[in-house]
Formats: sequence, structure tokens, C-alpha cells
Amino acid sequence: MNMNKKVLMTVVLAGATTLAMAQKPTEGSPSSLEVQVNLAGEGSTVVSPALKYRYFLSENLAIRFGLGFGGSKTTENVTENGDGTGATGSREVKTSNFNVAPGIEYHFAGTDRLSPYLGLAIAFGSGKTTETWDNYADFGDGGGYAEGVTAEVNSPVGSFGFALLAGMDFYVAENLFVGGEFGWASTTTTQKEGDATVTIDGDTSTGTTPEQKSSSSGFGATAGLRLGWRF
Repeated sequence: MNMNKKVLMTVVLAGATTLAMAQKPTEGSPSSLEVQVNLAGEGSTVVSPALKYRYFLSENLAIRFGLGFGGSKTTENVTENGDGTGATGSREVKTSNFNVAPGIEYHFAGTDRLSPYLGLAIAFGSGKTTETWDNYADFGDGGGYAEGVTAEVNSPVGSFGFALLAGMDFYVAENLFVGGEFGWASTTTTQKEGDATVTIDGDTSTGTTPEQKSSSSGFGATAGLRLGWRF
């Protein structure tokens, strides 16, 4: 057997041994830290791409604390004429959000490496939405090109939600696990009263935007993939 084959065989055997020895901890490692990548769309999610800390009070019961964060940027381009010709304008919308999500989990017996659980999480969030107009105006039933009109609209955003969760940890190495999580979630989002600065042909005025509320709920809204370390 040549040297390259020996090295490959050693790596394969080491990986197989690690997998064979991997078992979920039952004592001595009460904490875990993980990264979760959310698979749901915007609006109906309680957890965003997030970090989560978990502390096991017993073999079966754990408390959890999540930190979620996210943001987006969209641009709507408009033209002077309906056929796409003439001067252009745009509306840019930026959002940013941050949330904290405490909760609790109950872990079932599972297998030597698999730890299924049910849980409950509550999320409190805050953020901001900023709109920037350039040769653009909102006409009430939609926006479009408006020569000489620019604006900036800032609105703080708050949210509250809860989720009933089901998930699992699968230990692929000592104290290292991968997993998934899904469930039913409900979220209420409040876009609070904001401020607007509008300039029309060089004349600037300021005003406020009204408060708006929206809510959403659904099964699978918290779906995510997880990678974590138990210590």
C-alpha cells in the first residue's frame, strides 16, 4: 500500500471511530451554544439567523436564550413613461431588526446520539425601516415617477411573537451536534409612528407617518438548520 492510500485509510478510520464513539452527553456538560440558519421567509418568523445558548437544568429539561438579527434592502426602479422610456426614479427600502427569544425545551429519551425535544419560545424584537425616494412619489394606490421629488422616511419597528417548537439534536462527534427545528409561530409587528422629510422642487417639508400593525402565523415558520457545541 502506497503512502497516499495509507494516509487516506487513516483519515477514514479516524472519522469512523469518531462517529462510532459519538454519544449525547448525560452529565457534566450542561451548556450548549449553537448557530441556527432560518429557512422561512420574512414576516412569519420568530427566530432569524441566530445564536442560541441553552442550559440543561436536568437530563431532560433545558432553558434557552436566542439572539436573532437580520436586514434587507430592496430597490424599486420607475420610469417617466409607461413603456420604460424617459427619465428614471427609484424607491429604496432598508430594514434592520434584532430580537431576543427566551424559551424552554423538554428532551425525550431518544437514542444514544439522538435527542428529540419539544419547546416553547417567546420573542421580543425591534428594528427600523428607512425609505429613500429619488424622483419618486407614493400616490396612495402605488408609487411612480415624480420629477423633482425626493424624500426620506424613517419608521421604528417593534415585534412580539411566540412559537411552539419541535426539534432534534444529533451528535456527530463528542459534544458536537447538528439538528433541525420547526413548529407553529405567531408574530405581531408594529411599524410605529415615524418621521418623513420630503423635498419637492427645492422646497422641503417634514411630517409624520401613521402607526401600522400586521400579524402572521403558520406551521413551519420557524424551520431552521442548527450546528452546536455542548460543554
